[in-house]
Amino acid sequence: MLCLALAGSSLALLLRSDLLFIRNDTNRVQAKIIRHHRMRDDGATMYSAIFLVPDGRGGFIQVRDQLYTPFPKPVIGEIVEVVHPQGYPEKAGIPHPWFRALMYGGLSYVIVMVGLEITGLG
Repeated sequence: MLCLALAGSSLALLLRSDLLFIRNDTNRVQAKIIRHHRMRDDGATMYSAIFLVPDGRGGFIQVRDQLYTPFPKPVIGEIVEVVHPQGYPEKAGIPHPWFRALMYGGLSYVIVMVGLEITGLG
């Protein structure tokens, strides 16, 4: 039961973070990687790209990608395409469609399998 609640709440949080992308049109813009945010966790170093995104008013804002990787990629100075909901450049991120699909698929699979086990149908 705890597993079902955990997977369900994780799926709800994932959907909540994607709600602006679902409700609004999406803008694709070019952004420049300016540095990486570095985080140490249990002896491992993880990196998240920080990039400059056009704010729609002629200026730029700094945005940190939400995905951490074990290496500093893309490299500093590289121009990448980022997506953000229209009117929300601070929500910009490097698109990771396979990662998102795996997250939704994995959580949905856990919910279905645990639900079947609880109901006795599995």
